[in-house]
Amino acid sequence: MTGSHRLTLARTESRTINTDARYILWLLDFLSSLGLDIDAIAANNGLSLAALQDPNALVSAKQHRGLLIDAQQCYQGSDLGLSLGLQRSIATLDQLAYLMISSATLREATNAGLKYQNYSGRFSGSLVVTSFSEIQAEGCYQIDAKSELGELRLLAIEDILANIVTTCRWVLGRALPVTKLRCNYPAPPHAARYQTIFQCPVEFDAPATQLFFDAAILDQPLPQSSPQSAALYKRLCEQRSIARNQGDIAWRLWQIIVEDPARPPSLSDAAQQLHCSSRTLTRKLSAQGWQYQQLIDQVREIHARRYLSDPTLSITRVGQQLGYADSSGFHRAFKKWTGLSPRGFREELFTVR
Repeated sequence: MTGSHRLTLARTESRTINTDARYILWLLDFLSSLGLDIDAIAANNGLSLAALQDPNALVSAKQHRGLLIDAQQCYQGSDLGLSLGLQRSIATLDQLAYLMISSATLREATNAGLKYQNYSGRFSGSLVVTSFSEIQAEGCYQIDAKSELGELRLLAIEDILANIVTTCRWVLGRALPVTKLRCNYPAPPHAARYQTIFQCPVEFDAPATQLFFDAAILDQPLPQSSPQSAALYKRLCEQRSIARNQGDIAWRLWQIIVEDPARPPSLSDAAQQLHCSSRTLTRKLSAQGWQYQQLIDQVREIHARRYLSDPTLSITRVGQQLGYADSSGFHRAFKKWTGLSPRGFREELFTVR
């Protein structure tokens, strides 16, 4: 069985989501613990430690990127992303962390975490999109990272991968039973650390980044489950998400498209749902560097990679689930997105290395 749920938007750096100051304060404290000069790093990116104490302070995407680039250059090693993900404080997720911990099951916690994955305004949900599927009795977290991340791409992916392990430990009260990890990048200099962290077979140079685990754990009751608390934190997360993304027309459209990628609304119907004219919608999208069809293609590409990871689904069926009437149309689209045919992508996924 292949599961699906709401995703959030992947886009280039022109989409400048602000980052929550609480995360930046933790980041600076963590970098300080590594011996880095955080006063110099903050000042170099136009940040004042005193100003960050304002609970409503926001840090721009450009400043966040600058902080990480400077930190990566000063850090003695190549595994900063893994360290960030493993050591991140639960406080950096704020109400979202409490929502996940008070959920009834890991499945519910996963759905909440990925629905609000851009909650704190970091790369996650912006330039890195995490999605979830069930594939033959295994759960699968898939991470799609954009090339626009440049020198920060590996750091961002490793941060998310390691933080999945950390977050699941918070939620479950024990380690996630990881079975396999695929990484769509070459083995880094610190590849040996992967075995220590994930404790499973690791494959590099794979066509997708996917973390698999035993799906039997998905529906087991969580130790700190609280339905009333979960309902409260869900409302708080929803309010914050709406407030943060009200002016982001592309993000709001993404939420509409992902409900049914096979049958996305026409531009005019989407505009009607967003209470504006087609012309206004097109203009607002263009201002963010988007065209409507690009959004549809991005949603379909992420779903296609996940569906093709399930060997029980035929390529024809995958195409149909994404709205393609014939296999040739899906083949052309997938080749345009990835440089591979659907069959070639699947063969690379399942080739024993």
